[in-house]
Amino acid sequence: MRIPVSPHLTNPEQHGCGLVIFPDALQPELDQEWLDGWVLRRQQQEPEEYVDRRVRTDMHEEYIIDEDGNYINRGGYKFTPEQFMQSPGRLVGLKHGANEEDLAFVERIDALLAECLRVYMRLYPEVRTSIWWRTPSHVAIYGPGMNLGPHSDQNYERGNDEWNLGLDSGEGDRPVTEFPIHNVVTTSIVLKDECEGGELFFPHAGVTRKLEPGSVAMYPSSYTGAHGVKTVTAGERISYLQFYCQGTPASGHRGHVDAWLTGPIKDRHWVPPLISR
Repeated sequence: MRIPVSPHLTNPEQHGCGLVIFPDALQPELDQEWLDGWVLRRQQQEPEEYVDRRVRTDMHEEYIIDEDGNYINRGGYKFTPEQFMQSPGRLVGLKHGANEEDLAFVERIDALLAECLRVYMRLYPEVRTSIWWRTPSHVAIYGPGMNLGPHSDQNYERGNDEWNLGLDSGEGDRPVTEFPIHNVVTTSIVLKDECEGGELFFPHAGVTRKLEPGSVAMYPSSYTGAHGVKTVTAGERISYLQFYCQGTPASGHRGHVDAWLTGPIKDRHWVPPLISR
């Protein structure tokens, strides 16, 4: 029998454009000193295939530099040098090489986000059939001067600025990656907000909020849920993110599946993929 949703999650804030905020969702609150140690351990334990140190943030991020001096990350997204230095550092592979305590922490956060998703699906029942699986979680770390411009998590980049379709399309018109089109719902939880600036904003919902640590935001991954993070002018902001998706992943993307949502509609549960990550 399914365990009832925690009472403090059952009455979240509902905003326009599918934005739902769960204030103080993480209880008890997170020990910030422990969190700093966890981040350091994750930096040291990331999988080798992810490692290439960011010049400024010292976060692990794989990238190449093209002939124009632009940075291209492992997802194929291109950043000018200015954009690159202003972008948050990322931590991925959060379960790789994790000790028992650190693994329990990731599983605790993933379970909390899954609880919030259950509430979200009650508010928006139409989305139930569109949630097939979830991605591995990752972390974004913002330092002074860093921000994230308004964007959609369902968007993907095309090869050239001028796009052609159908018979007129060429090699340069192919998407860098089509993986984001699977994203249906995005969820994020603020783990640390000891900074000036760093507000989360949603242009179409008309919402700008500086969320307290432990608060969860859940919203559509499509253009209606476009969002961004305002510039951090001092201090540090850390958020933990996960995507809930639909569709069958391409063979090259199966490692992006953390767990499948399975079972009857009233008793669904998360099952790890059979294919090893």
